[in-house]
Amino acid sequence: MPVYVLRHFRAEIIRLLFVLKGQEFEDKLYTFDTWPAEKPNTPFGQLPVLTVDGKDYTEYMAINRFLAREFGLMGSNSQEEYEIDRVISLSNDVSAERIKVFNEKDSNKKTQLEKSLKEKVIPTFMGKLQQLAGSKGTGFTAGSKLSLGDLIIFDTIDGKTDDATMDKYPNVKAIIHNVRSNERMKAYLAARVPTPFD
Repeated sequence: MPVYVLRHFRAEIIRLLFVLKGQEFEDKLYTFDTWPAEKPNTPFGQLPVLTVDGKDYTEYMAINRFLAREFGLMGSNSQEEYEIDRVISLSNDVSAERIKVFNEKDSNKKTQLEKSLKEKVIPTFMGKLQQLAGSKGTGFTAGSKLSLGDLIIFDTIDGKTDDATMDKYPNVKAIIHNVRSNERMKAYLAARVPTPFD
């Protein structure tokens, strides 16, 4: 059985993959205070880093896709893998905006960016998902079981929009529900440790 060690500031999708699979891993969460001492010990001097039996893996989304394949959560055929990859591409715009919000130092500009993220960027993402990834109304991005695509949607949306907005996108809401109602996820979410980015 492989030994997994995850070093990160916030790598929630990787955590969710481990939880969904039921795979134990060592979760090393760094803060901006503890990071400088660890930085020289990482490839490229950045996080996250996933170490599997002593071998380091880098680049967040590449790690997500690697683990999803290892755990059977990347679809059962090329069509389903495409549907998951499509969600990854759609989520990139939201991720870029979230980084802008986090990095903005001016409080007024930060407030404006947060408002745009909540009122424009995330609803646009959800609208696309309603038409594409969630259009089947099954509550799954691909096939008939939870996958990496569903975890990305959950991490991108959950807790970042209101109920009224969620109700406009029932197929997306069904995906969020399926993630939250998974027994392993329930236990994890109830005890989840926040990160510096939450």
